[in-house]
Amino acid sequence: MEKRPYYVNVESGEILPIKTASTFQFEISASDEDVRKLEKKFSELESTANDTFVRTHLPYVPYSNDSDNDRYDQKLKEAYQIIHDLGQEETRQFIETMSFWNPEKPQDLEKRPKDE
Repeated sequence: MEKRPYYVNVESGEILPIKTASTFQFEISASDEDVRKLEKKFSELESTANDTFVRTHLPYVPYSNDSDNDRYDQKLKEAYQIIHDLGQEETRQFIETMSFWNPEKPQDLEKRPKDE
């Protein structure tokens, strides 16, 4: 499959084939299938973020003890794993500096249960 450059903004969930006035955070080289995989992960991330909205209105539920937030964090890590795998050298280096990144334990997306 042919890979082309794409420009990714994690916060907005955008994956653009050309540089635009819109800000982007990462440059990746991806096939159409790779882009669909990342779009699906961003969709899952958005859905999970909506689940965390309820907790923000329940001050007696601590963030560290909330499974919805745990799922959100996991989805975010999985999105960064995909971006890292597809990223240009500068993209990979930047992600590797992020506090959650653990090169000894990459997110194994293929072995994770499908419902998560």
